[in-house]
Amino acid sequence: MTIQNAESETQETAAPIPTFAELGLDETLLAAVDDLGYTEPTPIQARAIPVALEGRDVLAAAETGTGKTAAFLLPTMQMLPHAAKHQGPLMLVVTPTRELALQIEDVATKIAKRTHHSCLSVIGGVSYDKQRDALARGCDILIATPGRLMDLMNQGVCQLDQVVTLVLDEADRMLDMGFLPDIATIVSQMPGKRQTLLFSATLDESVLDHTRSLVDDPVSIEIAHKGTAAETVNQYALAVSHNMKTSVLLDILNREGSSRVIVFCNGKHRCDALCKKLRKEGISCLPIHGDRSQNQRQRALSQFADGMVDVLVATDVLARGIDVSDVSYVINYDVPHDDIENYIHRIGRTGRAGEEGWALTFVEPGDYLYLRDAEKLMGQIVPDFPRADGIDVGTDPGFLDPERNTTDKLPGKKYRRQMERKRTAERHEEKQRRRKEATAELEKSAGEPIEHLAKHAAPKRDKAEKAEKAPARHVREDKKDEAGKKPAKKQRSSWKDKDDARPKKHAGEREDMRPTKGKGGKKRDSERKDWHDGKKRDSERREWHGGRQDRYAEGGRDSYRGKDGRKKKSSGFDSAKPAKKKRRVSVPEDRSPKAFGMRKHHRGALDAASKPKRKSGRHPGDHGGRK
Repeated sequence: MTIQNAESETQETAAPIPTFAELGLDETLLAAVDDLGYTEPTPIQARAIPVALEGRDVLAAAETGTGKTAAFLLPTMQMLPHAAKHQGPLMLVVTPTRELALQIEDVATKIAKRTHHSCLSVIGGVSYDKQRDALARGCDILIATPGRLMDLMNQGVCQLDQVVTLVLDEADRMLDMGFLPDIATIVSQMPGKRQTLLFSATLDESVLDHTRSLVDDPVSIEIAHKGTAAETVNQYALAVSHNMKTSVLLDILNREGSSRVIVFCNGKHRCDALCKKLRKEGISCLPIHGDRSQNQRQRALSQFADGMVDVLVATDVLARGIDVSDVSYVINYDVPHDDIENYIHRIGRTGRAGEEGWALTFVEPGDYLYLRDAEKLMGQIVPDFPRADGIDVGTDPGFLDPERNTTDKLPGKKYRRQMERKRTAERHEEKQRRRKEATAELEKSAGEPIEHLAKHAAPKRDKAEKAEKAPARHVREDKKDEAGKKPAKKQRSSWKDKDDARPKKHAGEREDMRPTKGKGGKKRDSERKDWHDGKKRDSERREWHGGRQDRYAEGGRDSYRGKDGRKKKSSGFDSAKPAKKKRRVSVPEDRSPKAFGMRKHHRGALDAASKPKRKSGRHPGDHGGRK
């Protein structure tokens, strides 16, 4: 199969938009549509639902916020059977982020109230135990992120041999995040005969090349081409200085309102730092990024949706697929650098479901070329912010060329890295200059030098210069040598090097037998007596051992005679040679006396050696009495 042979659909703007009933949905699904609050289908829903109801594979691309979730859930859940108890899943939805998985589960649960399907989501950041138990009970629809799904498959608790419908949502994002090997492994565990629906923001060549083997004779539906921004979002740009971004953000929030605003940053630490600054100004906000736990991220989204939090400060984790209604506007605190297409997904968080919205992008001198990349991708110029009068943007806000063109050739990455290093060095020098000026002003107002501030501003001196300027230490005259200098200190020897310096103790004396220092009286006398008795016992023990060695010598090196006159074996601790180990005799297969090499042994010993060992009648785990 080749994509060129795939059936291609084009958008017909002149054709009237059909109703959900005309798309082929039955009464049960139409009731679910009413529960979701949909009045008429979006273009992607109008094109994808009839094809999916025919059982065909689908490759669909549409801009963010156009209802792709309902476009694949409504037709598949109408045709999906119900799994038996402890069986399933029958439908698998794979998505790149946890928030998007929970959002899909929420929509699927609302539809399942009419279709009576069971839905389950398995995502990272939560406990494995509940997910294992839920999979053991069985489900009809499973929504999962690739990483957690692979873990459960490796543990043997998730089987995909009954899947009849596979949905890959935000497929281009999963490829960018490096999930392609995991997707290939997941698909290999499914039956070959299935329906596959692939939904993405774009269908470029990279997506088609990697998904070619996943679909069979698909229908290609492309509502929006790559780089198409939502028409319901008005975009603006504002040139600001690097050190004035936070101040400008506060001015915008005070002017335009701080309710239901999303601010995007290029880093986790920048999100946390910006949140602290906004809270100091009395603005309620919460961060969302990859270092936050799943409960923290979900709590932030729910509080923002309920109106308990005014501002969300997030990374590109929140840029895709998150459906938060009634977002007033979006601010790009930083222009995205790694993937410029994230600019389109960021501004798509507002103006959803046909509503109007607007987005503002802060452009410092280092972000200007990346804004040009976004404009080139979209094929349109982002205009200046019209309500910027009275906003202090700093002394070096950069310049937005009003005559710039989207077809201009832009510098490459090497030049951009060089300029970034140069700007970083300039910012550092400017910071040092401002610090010196602040120190000088404080000294002028105080009338005397401020040592703790001047120390940081002054250049570092060489160690030799410090040693020369250091004040000389006072030395007594009788301690100086002929040259008038203080002689070097002699190396003090350790007490281990001198016998007379070691602590004295008697031979055979033990530390724990010394009398302790007390207040006198009977207790001290008893301790001294115990100590002397201990010394006496040690002396008797040494004498007894010496006499024992003499008795050993009378009866031989390894034996002595006891009181009854019998010869007894010694313990061997004082022997010259170590005790020999007994040699274990292995029983040959023919069990003949000749094979044993023991002709002088009596017959009973040979019979005992050749007789097989009797097994014990007790069980290894039985610790009771005799059998």
